[in-house]
Amino acid sequence: MKKFWAIFFLITVVNISVARAEILPVSDFDVQKFVHSMADLIYTEEFQEERPLLLTNAAKIENTEFPEIGKDAYICQYGLKTATEPEGEIVFFIDSEEKVSALKVVGYSEQSGESATILLVTALRAAGLELYNAEFLLTNLSDNEFLASSVVWSDEMQRCFVLMAGARAQAAEGFQFMLVASDVQN
Repeated sequence: MKKFWAIFFLITVVNISVARAEILPVSDFDVQKFVHSMADLIYTEEFQEERPLLLTNAAKIENTEFPEIGKDAYICQYGLKTATEPEGEIVFFIDSEEKVSALKVVGYSEQSGESATILLVTALRAAGLELYNAEFLLTNLSDNEFLASSVVWSDEMQRCFVLMAGARAQAAEGFQFMLVASDVQN
């Protein structure tokens, strides 16, 4: 399955490059500000009453998965306050300026789907995407056997967001979302 993600990612990058597009960060914020923006949304009283999620501090790691988009990444785990184990993780791939160049939300099991989806919407909102665009990305994922995708242009952010969803590459169970951006209007 990891091959499918790598192939889809490369096809997306090639298609963007062929069209003379520029790959853009998914956010104009550096990774620390981005993670803090997410935490500011997650730790509101209203959010916590609805879905009491926890997000660990971001730890810097080497990006061995997609070095084409940056040599480093930051990773946080997430889960419900009541859970004994994390439900998944979010990986923030960064460029040389430490801006979030792409992000990946991983759910360790199918049961973590609701938390992963809420966390993805939170990340999209922290990136500056309007709620209607975030909902469009999620509700218009193409139905493919291995990998689903969705694309939306954001007038506010002046970039095209591509969301990919598929099975988790490292395990027999679970799933992952990957988000990238470019300057090509769809």
